[in-house]
Amino acid sequence: MFDKDSLHHAYFIEGDGAVVLAELEAFLAEAFGIVRQGNPDVHYAEYESFGIDESRALQDMQSMRPVIGDKKIFILVADAMTSEAQNSLLKVFEEPTPGAHFFVISSSARILLPTLRSRMVVITHSSAALTGEAIGSDAKKFVGLSRKARIDYVADMIEDKDKAQAEDFLQALVRELSTTNGKSRIASASPARIDSIREILSLIRYLKDRSSSLKLILERVALLDL
Repeated sequence: MFDKDSLHHAYFIEGDGAVVLAELEAFLAEAFGIVRQGNPDVHYAEYESFGIDESRALQDMQSMRPVIGDKKIFILVADAMTSEAQNSLLKVFEEPTPGAHFFVISSSARILLPTLRSRMVVITHSSAALTGEAIGSDAKKFVGLSRKARIDYVADMIEDKDKAQAEDFLQALVRELSTTNGKSRIASASPARIDSIREILSLIRYLKDRSSSLKLILERVALLDL
């Protein structure tokens, strides 16, 4: 997944967080003898939503020299990143302090703005494909459930508070409602279904707002005419 002899300063890895983290930690230990636990040169944090305050703190930390070796490692697991936070990281990810390396892990690359994406090496881990297939299957199953069963179905997603995963699910739901075998079926869809597709697309845009309520969005989708 990484090349020790040409390690880039900023990576975005799309995939299952636990799986990617385990592989990343194994690589750092084997390639550089760097372990995460108890290491002052390794910063690890998990975020439901990485915002401007977290971005400013990261900029301050990356400007400091390493304590032990010649590298400072930043591992961020994020469900979402606000536009404001990403814009503030543009210069840091383009010209970081020498020895600083960033690894951002998320279930979906959709959280990235094009401007920040262009400054990172984006890797799609094999676990992302498995997650995508599972989400597509979930969307198909979801459409056939009763409204009450759908409410129960989204409860786990609400509890996980993973907005990136929720966005992937809603995108898969739109595909399920609007296509068959890759071909559009919008022309033959009922007015109610078309209205539901439009509302889901609107809710996907609202989902990107840091203050949006995942519970309200998913429960609203569960009540639509699918």
